Amino acid sequence: MSVANRTDVRRIRDVRFGVLMALPAVAIVVALLGYPMGYALYMSGFQWNDKIAGARPFVALGNYVELATDGQFLAALGRTLYFSVFTVLGGVALAVAIAVLLNREFRGRTVARVLLLVPWAVPPVVNGIIWKLIFDGPGGIANTILLRLGLVPERVQWLADPGLTMNVLIFAELWKLLPFLCLLMLAGLQGIPANIYKAAVIDGAGPWQRFTRITLPNLRGPILFALVVQSMWSLKVFDTIFVLTGGSGGPAEGTTTINFLAYLTSFSFLDRGYGAAMAVLTMVLVIVVTLVWILIFRQRGEGSRS
Repeated sequence: MSVANRTDVRRIRDVRFGVLMALPAVAIVVALLGYPMGYALYMSGFQWNDKIAGARPFVALGNYVELATDGQFLAALGRTLYFSVFTVLGGVALAVAIAVLLNREFRGRTVARVLLLVPWAVPPVVNGIIWKLIFDGPGGIANTILLRLGLVPERVQWLADPGLTMNVLIFAELWKLLPFLCLLMLAGLQGIPANIYKAAVIDGAGPWQRFTRITLPNLRGPILFALVVQSMWSLKVFDTIFVLTGGSGGPAEGTTTINFLAYLTSFSFLDRGYGAAMAVLTMVLVIVVTLVWILIFRQRGEGSRS
């Protein structure tokens, strides 16, 4: 047997060994994720309501057809899009800006980077409790500060108004997720050689030109990853809503997103088939949004190379 053949045989053995070592992990992932997803898809094909005794008739795509004309679901979808625009696009934009600032040399930069990690270290449920106490109407810290500064004439009922509650939710989510996004962008900035910026300055490029021509193109990968991950998180947000609203998604369904509506439908209203259809649509929406971001960045990448 020649040296090339022995190398090929060894490579095949290594691949087989790697596959065998990965099989247990793959099996666990399939069991933990594949089975629940498959069961949700199965349930969505039935009129499965625990409040109605008797048979569970098979309705095929009937639940999905009903969702297309369900005003409550469409309203939840609109709230989800509103929430996602601010937490995804706004969150990534803020993360890039903060990372650019933290990447510069200034006194106390290390302390600022450490403080950036504090919100990330707070558990999600604790994060929701903190912001619920801060924006509490009668005795919250937010109202106390605003009143002393004279910015509001009376105490604002932050968690009693649907619009205000949604904005509080967006603020709480951004505060929680910004550290991760900032660290991601900061890691990307650390990989850009300083000589490129020095050469750009010598060529007469201003701060905005350096940012648009050097920083952003080199952050393409981290930004794409951040947009994909943040989109997933925004579409399936649950814990902060549950804590802020006491598990109701209120007031007046003001913070009820499609994922939270699926929870309420399945476990509060016990309409499990209809709730499963909402959950499946949420999963499909996550996949579609992820593919859209990938296609957008691929097209822009090909356009910049051409």
